[in-house]
This record gives sequence, structure tokens and C-alpha cells, in this order.
Amino acid sequence: MFRKPISLIIIITFVCSLVTPVPKAQAQSLLSLPEPGTMVSLSPAYEPALIKGLTVHKDNPFLFDFIVDTGHSKLAGDALKKEGDRLIKYFFAALTIPDRDPGHY
Repeated sequence: MFRKPISLIIIITFVCSLVTPVPKAQAQSLLSLPEPGTMVSLSPAYEPALIKGLTVHKDNPFLFDFIVDTGHSKLAGDALKKEGDRLIKYFFAALTIPDRDPGHY
């Protein structure tokens, strides 16, 4: 019963949106885009916190000391420990992934 009127309203909406485009100035202000033809410079480089190295102990091969570089994040204290723990979990997760997945060749 309501299927045809709703379909008609949707079709009219799509047709009207194609016929009446958003004005160029309004679209650029909404999306905060530069004017067409304007050269856009590169954003400054950012280095996140990364694991730069690790130490494996000879007497206990399952004991690792990780070297975490803070990069540009300037993390310290608990925030650095939390980010380091997250990176270490990613490292160990990468070690557990097999080289080939038997189901995907």
C-alpha cells in the first residue's frame, strides 16, 4: 500500500538532487577544501611511537626487552607504558600468524 508512494518520493528526491547541484562556494565551505587549482602543500611528517628494537636474553630465550621510541607523540609515564604494551601485543600477534593460511591459496 505504501510501497509506491515511498518509491515515488525517493525517485523524485534523487532526480531533484541531480538537477540542483550544491553551489560551488557552499560545497567548499562545508568540506573545508581549497579552491580548485590551488597548490596544496604536504602536511608535516609524523612519527608515531614504534618498537625500534628488542633484546633476547641468552639464558631465557622467551624473555624480551623491547626498545620503544616515542617518536613525535611525546608520550611518558602510564601513557607510554600503555602504548608500548599495545605495540608489543601487535608484535606477538604477528609472530603467531602462519606464513600461509591453508584455506587461502
